[in-house]
Amino acid sequence: MLEAAGLGAAEESAYLALVRRGPASEGDLAARAGLSIARTRRAVASLQREGLVHRTPAPHDLVVPVPPDLAVDHLISRRHEELERVREAARRLAAEARARPASRRTEEMIEIVQGRSAVVHAFERVQRAARREMRVLAAPPYAENVGVNRTQLDREAAGVVYRTVYGVDALEVPGAMAALAVHLAAGEQARLAPDVPIKLAIADRTLALLPLAWTAAAQDAAVLVHPCGLLDALVALFESAWTHAVPLAVQGQDQDQTVAPVDIGEEDRKLLALLAAGLTDEAAGARLGLSRRTVVRRVHQLMAACGARSRLQLGWRARDRGWL
Repeated sequence: MLEAAGLGAAEESAYLALVRRGPASEGDLAARAGLSIARTRRAVASLQREGLVHRTPAPHDLVVPVPPDLAVDHLISRRHEELERVREAARRLAAEARARPASRRTEEMIEIVQGRSAVVHAFERVQRAARREMRVLAAPPYAENVGVNRTQLDREAAGVVYRTVYGVDALEVPGAMAALAVHLAAGEQARLAPDVPIKLAIADRTLALLPLAWTAAAQDAAVLVHPCGLLDALVALFESAWTHAVPLAVQGQDQDQTVAPVDIGEEDRKLLALLAAGLTDEAAGARLGLSRRTVVRRVHQLMAACGARSRLQLGWRARDRGWL
């Protein structure tokens, strides 16, 4: 019960025996706790150092427990202070490591991760490493089923900002739209692109994860990149993808979608289908007997009807509303 607070098994047994049956001599305590005299003496000495017991003077020389509520609070406070010192030391060591990138060996900058469960754990590790921001390029295939990223929700609650660029095919994966709605509600900043150059996750400028290959069979191998020129290039790659992507929101999530649901005519449905197939405005208009100016005007009307801010967003929302 008290091992998590730093007590060993013998110390815990001795302390619990004192709390439950009252003060005792070392001999009586050894019998109560089922310990040898020598081990009991070591346990009592350790408990005294931790402030969990004190001793009465001779001739009684009894070991007296400090009340558990006071003792455990004190013990936890001490462990917390020790852990904070360890954390601060780790930060100083990390700062020293970042200050000497030129002297780092290749194996210190590039870390190979093998095994699907190891890749999933590595993504968790990257998220936990972020202190300010996570940058993510999202696209299938995935190493695990798509669902709400609970670690992301925890990190966002701790103040970490998530910026994610989704490829269009990423949102076609079962469960993706439902998970996206939860992430957006929690504060994720999301954008949509026709495709993304590579799957990627970056924690601040300290750690990045990307797959070794982009196939379903290769989701059991990835690379962790520590601070170096490659990591700087990956950050630049993300920022470029972010700049060229369009803001993404699910139905009812942003103010641009306050327009009341409307239906469209058959000709507009055909126009959308032709544009979605890749035809130019002129070619789509020729198929329908419309001028290019009329096509442009119709597209703007459709964008206004569904609150889209770009043609890419129009295509996504048109499909979501059943117009395609």
